[in-house]
Amino acid sequence: MRHLHRSPSVLFVGVLLLAGCAGAPETPGSAPPATPPPQPSRPQPPPPSTQQPAPAVNVEGMTIFEMQERLNELGYKLGTVDGVSGPKTAEALKKFQSDNKLPPTGTIDPETIRKLRSAK
Repeated sequence: MRHLHRSPSVLFVGVLLLAGCAGAPETPGSAPPATPPPQPSRPQPPPPSTQQPAPAVNVEGMTIFEMQERLNELGYKLGTVDGVSGPKTAEALKKFQSDNKLPPTGTIDPETIRKLRSAK
């Protein structure tokens, strides 16, 4: 009987110890290693419709930058020569193509390059 009486009290003391440990503040030596905070995800590039096109090289080897310089030299003022084909570049190219009896597409093609290089 005495043995039965001790078991519940030992159990009770054990429960109290465990409960006390669960709420005790951690000491520096007992803390598990901290996990680093999650790294922020990389920003996603904007959708293609809002990206500036990369300076392209045509089949014939003329870059957008070279095309813009040539259009400016010929009097088709398109603004800043920056190697990026924007709306002003497309409009200047359409005007050049129209003036040279080419389809005014506003995009560079082999025939437009030949005309740009030979125009005076």
